[in-house]
Amino acid sequence: MIFRKPVFWIAAVLLFIGGLFYSVQVFPKAFALLNVDLKMDREAAFSQSSALAEKNNWGPDNYNQVASFSHDTRTQNFVELGAGGVEKVSSLMQDGLYHFYTWTVRHYREHEPNETRITFTPAGDFYGFKETLAETEKGAVLGAGEARVIAENFVQNETSIQLSEFESIETSEEVMPSERIDHTFVYERKEEQIGDGFFRLRLVVSGDKVTELKHFIKVPETFSRRFEEMRSANNTLATSASMAMFLLYGFGGIILGLFFMMRKRWVIWKQAVYWGFFVAAFGTLGEINFWPLMWMSYPTALSEQSFFLQNIWFMVANTFAMAIIYSLSFMAAETLTRRAFPQQINLWQIWSRGATSSIQVLGRTIGGYLMIGFNLAFMISFYLLTKKLFGWWDPASTLFDPDVIATPFPWISSVSRALGAGFWEECLFRAVPIAGAALIGDRLGRRKPWIIIGFVVQSLIFAAAHANYPSQPAYARLVELIIPSIIFGLLYLQFGLLPAIISHFMYDAVLMSLPIFTSSASGMWFDQLMVFVLCLVPVWIILMGRWKDKKWTELGNNFYNSAFTPAPEKKSKGKTPIVDLPGYTPTSNKIILLFGALGIIAVVGFNRTADAPGLEMNRKEAITIAENHLGENGIQLGDEWNRLTSVSPSGPGQQNRFIWQTAGKDTYGDLMGNYIGTPGMDIRYAKFEGDLNERAEEYRVALDNKGKPLSITHKLPENQAGNELTEDEAKDLVYATINKHYDLTPEDIEFISAEPSKKPERMDWDFVFKDIASAKLPDGDKRIRVTINGDEISSHNTFIFVPEEWDRKEKDQQAVLGVASNAMSFLLIITVLAAVVLGIIHWTRKKITTKLVLYVMLSLFILRLVSFINQLPSIVAGFSTAQPYNNQLGILLAGAVVGALLISMIPAVLTAVVHFQINDSKQQTSGPDLIEGIAIGIGLAGFFTFTNSMQPNLSPMWPAVSQGAAAIPFLGVYISALGSFITSAAFMTFVVLFISEKTGSWSTRKGLFTIVFLLLGLMIAGEDGVTGIGPWIISGLLTGGLFLWLYSAAIRYNTAITVYAVTTLIIIELGVRLTQEPFPGASVGYMLAILTIVGVNFYWSKLVVK
Repeated sequence: MIFRKPVFWIAAVLLFIGGLFYSVQVFPKAFALLNVDLKMDREAAFSQSSALAEKNNWGPDNYNQVASFSHDTRTQNFVELGAGGVEKVSSLMQDGLYHFYTWTVRHYREHEPNETRITFTPAGDFYGFKETLAETEKGAVLGAGEARVIAENFVQNETSIQLSEFESIETSEEVMPSERIDHTFVYERKEEQIGDGFFRLRLVVSGDKVTELKHFIKVPETFSRRFEEMRSANNTLATSASMAMFLLYGFGGIILGLFFMMRKRWVIWKQAVYWGFFVAAFGTLGEINFWPLMWMSYPTALSEQSFFLQNIWFMVANTFAMAIIYSLSFMAAETLTRRAFPQQINLWQIWSRGATSSIQVLGRTIGGYLMIGFNLAFMISFYLLTKKLFGWWDPASTLFDPDVIATPFPWISSVSRALGAGFWEECLFRAVPIAGAALIGDRLGRRKPWIIIGFVVQSLIFAAAHANYPSQPAYARLVELIIPSIIFGLLYLQFGLLPAIISHFMYDAVLMSLPIFTSSASGMWFDQLMVFVLCLVPVWIILMGRWKDKKWTELGNNFYNSAFTPAPEKKSKGKTPIVDLPGYTPTSNKIILLFGALGIIAVVGFNRTADAPGLEMNRKEAITIAENHLGENGIQLGDEWNRLTSVSPSGPGQQNRFIWQTAGKDTYGDLMGNYIGTPGMDIRYAKFEGDLNERAEEYRVALDNKGKPLSITHKLPENQAGNELTEDEAKDLVYATINKHYDLTPEDIEFISAEPSKKPERMDWDFVFKDIASAKLPDGDKRIRVTINGDEISSHNTFIFVPEEWDRKEKDQQAVLGVASNAMSFLLIITVLAAVVLGIIHWTRKKITTKLVLYVMLSLFILRLVSFINQLPSIVAGFSTAQPYNNQLGILLAGAVVGALLISMIPAVLTAVVHFQINDSKQQTSGPDLIEGIAIGIGLAGFFTFTNSMQPNLSPMWPAVSQGAAAIPFLGVYISALGSFITSAAFMTFVVLFISEKTGSWSTRKGLFTIVFLLLGLMIAGEDGVTGIGPWIISGLLTGGLFLWLYSAAIRYNTAITVYAVTTLIIIELGVRLTQEPFPGASVGYMLAILTIVGVNFYWSKLVVK
């Protein structure tokens, strides 16, 4: 073979060297590299920021410091695409007109609202700052003129800015709760303009202290919408590829592929799980390496411990999730490859003793490394040619990133990310589709055509999945990556996964390590050395094998896939024998029935009614009311305007929680429908066709729960012409509006703020006033906001001002509660998925009725899609008019199909497993049955009602109104309730059967499964949200203890009654909602759901043979 001839390897090495040399020489020509004069390092940034803070008395005292090298990507994209290109970006930085790259140093302290962020240019010049003061901090009460003098004196004395080159365009003020007045002044350069954008300078004076100086470029709305439209094409391509990836690779390759391979006993899972967890853990190390920078986003309202706990929890959950994804991908890739390509070396033995010293493994390893020269040369040539010949665009960048350099171990992050991408993507994007196609071809007798199909599919999906990068045209990345996809695919097809993984890994590692190798920082030699050492780990392993075996060897046949032989099939054990249990006594029966009776009392006595009214109109009625209200106000909108309806608000927000906790239930009820909004409808009028900028215009009509019009909001395009009112003229218009809609005179309100916004051809205003005529609140106050576009009232609304102190306390409180709630939800999801995996294993052993799986899955899949279509009216209401309508709809539809497929499979598998196991097991001849199951369900309903009433009451309870804007509202309620029932019943019955199997119906392993019951109780108690750690733990332990007692006292004697118990529990919950009528037609949906659930139970009882 040519691969064994020295001339081949000499040529390969020469091509490798030539490719690297060419890449180094041409790289600056192919990519828009910005020459940033980085003279300041992190320590210098810390030192200068401390000096400035001390000089200007910027808080807080005894602060912590963290620094980040920031990049203003949005503004840079604007300049590159709409205001002069890369050359303009470079000239702006060289001339000092604007710096896209800056150092930002943050001074902060735990639980202290006062903090300061100081920015420097890369060269180390002071560029701006912002000091945040507590809203309760006292300060001077100055007029705008006095504040302006202070601001301009600061600029003149402390900076090199020439204010004579600017003109004032905006002056605003805000009265803080401490009665301090904050003034904001915005200036604009007179002579310089950047495309349709403007160079601006913002100065803020809080009391008599300058608290902000910021340079910024006002990016026009026209560009923002054009860029959003442009990016929509990128995201549509990438999302479509991701959906195809899930359907073909995830569902088809991993789920179905492993299913059929498990049936044939071809799956080797231990090594895949080992590598999956190793790669995930190594990736987590790379992310932990960036933790020093996470303090840039630390909300000081939280304790440092809470913030750290949040990040720890996210890290653990993400590591576990990625480990599962990696393990399944590696498992499928290796298994399908072993079956499809017997001539290839077995992946899991490729580094075992006897293989590492072979010339075959040596050649595959070295070959993978040598490909990097060609890959880099191709990539650079591609960008060079497409830019010169076709004008394709990708953002300019620098070769360095000080944030990477600032991490404790820069080498870890670069190598870990490259390993994750290289190993996982080659397994999932390459091996799964090509090997899967080969096996399908073998089955159909057309192997080569199917391999070609798999080859083409993997190239397109891999390339398109990376199209969400900000490059243009949208298909640029797709075209770029097709050739590498083919190369990686050929490597895999000819030599297996090893050279493809190494080549992909090295390609990513080189690009991700550029900041390390281009840095001139002292001490970087060690990081460069570590990148080099880690990237060559496969070589070190090969050399170690050669040293142990003393010579290069030929690879034995036992190392090839063809040597694998599946283990013999285990014989079925037959029906599960009866466990000798103590009899189900009449006393136990009476206690269960008493438990049910107490449940009725608890449901009636402790049930909490909604604290807000339900909707009294449907979607069509809301649109009619909105049309009439617009007409009454002289607004007639044609058919080109889409009528989009959503429920808004659909649940209690922060203002609701604030009034509920600080003013009490009665005050909350009094404010409902006034300063606290009821559930209502929002009718949005928008256009998705026509001129992109004109589509920015929108109308909104807000209705309360009874259909009473509350306000009309008219959003104008930024570049639409209008008047430029003075503050006094605008204020007169605001007074008239407040008097008309809220019956308040100027004497009844107190000025809070006036904020102008200079548009190209008009001036907009935003005013806030405080209502001082009505009853005062214990804390916070009632406010009114009015917005003016030109001389037209754009919107007006009332709201409750929530004090900063309360807001910070709530955030701190919710941090820990959120971690507990998310952890329980995550554990519950993992438990459900583990149950599904066990169910699939049962299926591979033919312990499931396949027809039942398909019947349930197809039924639920159709119901999920119907539910999605039914909810489309309210989903579409959130669409952006800057993005093509069909792009947004297509992404949603693809996600709905994939989601419906996955969600439908879970209860389908569990239902079939439960059906098989109940029929397979021999139940006691006498024991609890339907009546006892119903009693348990009633008792549980009462128990949950009671424990919920004992939880801290942090928020008002609203009726479930979210389905009120659906096409057929009752259908959404019906489908949701039915899906919840099937999933809950199947999962809980599976858990009961699993416990019965592992404990011999509670005759052994009681200690271990007592813990399981308690954990299950904690998960269920915390899944819907934790409002207090102590009450949640108590409630969870009580729930787990109750489950244990119910199981040992009754359920273990007849596990089939679990379905009856869950059925009763859900029917009672639906019955309670039935009495609340959250929106018209909801009661029909709940009643149909109850009848259907009863019917499903009847059908289930016929399926299950006692």
